[in-house]
Amino acid sequence: MEKKDFDLVIGFITGYKYPKIKPWVESLIDSGFTGQKMMITYNIDQDLVEQLESLDFIVIPLTAQGQFNIVKERFLHTWQFLKTIADKPRYIISTDVADVVFQSNPSEWLEKNLDDKKICASAESLLYKDEAWGIHNMKQSFGPIAANYMAEMPIYNAGVTAGTYEDYIDLCYNVYLLCNGAPSHVPGGGGPDQAALNLLLSLKPYKDITLYTNHDDGWACQCGTTVDPSKMTSFRPHLLSPEPVWKDGVMYNSKGDKYAILHQYNRVPMINDYIRNKYDLGNPDVQHNDWFVYKTN
Repeated sequence: MEKKDFDLVIGFITGYKYPKIKPWVESLIDSGFTGQKMMITYNIDQDLVEQLESLDFIVIPLTAQGQFNIVKERFLHTWQFLKTIADKPRYIISTDVADVVFQSNPSEWLEKNLDDKKICASAESLLYKDEAWGIHNMKQSFGPIAANYMAEMPIYNAGVTAGTYEDYIDLCYNVYLLCNGAPSHVPGGGGPDQAALNLLLSLKPYKDITLYTNHDDGWACQCGTTVDPSKMTSFRPHLLSPEPVWKDGVMYNSKGDKYAILHQYNRVPMINDYIRNKYDLGNPDVQHNDWFVYKTN
């Protein structure tokens, strides 16, 4: 068995029906990924568990209780459930589910690019000081000292993470532990997970073992900061990498390389329409505006 067959892609969902996750599930299957596929689920119906199992997913059904926030708990459960598995993966790839599609095999990208690094950080192509939500989230999660410290640093996305088995799951546990020093639901939206991840990635030992991708590397396209038409007027002058290019139903970097992962596609009505049509999901619940401008070539 080749090493890539020991890789693992893992997702987390709460309260979803199959149509909500169909693009993620089916694009992963179609990507050529040959490793294990796992979904940790919270409060979902048994029929969805059975449907995922019929598609060769390992499903771990859990019940959400108390002050539950999936963006925090997923880091604990990644460490908790993968710490004792018998067959240790080479790479672990964890992504959000409702707004992600795989454009190519993520294992192959890591195999070609990770080299001797242990963690793959997914760039958002903005510094913290230039992204209002991000710097607010950092300040609300960990206070003004952390926000000032991180202001001049690039943001890395917590919804697309990857790395080698032991280093990755221990990073996840550290993210979870750090989140315990912050509110589970951060004022202004979201949780403390991305702030915690970025703080850790700025410190040793992680800054020595992390591949800090830029947004032109072809790993993951973060549409929320690089393509969202409602924000590009303000973000464009601050982008750290060239803008992505959407062409013929595929997102490319400026070099013409297809991104392995497309994230936050639902923030771009044109792309959301395409994905929903591709997977027979009907019309999106998105209001179109004539002033939306997209870079398409």
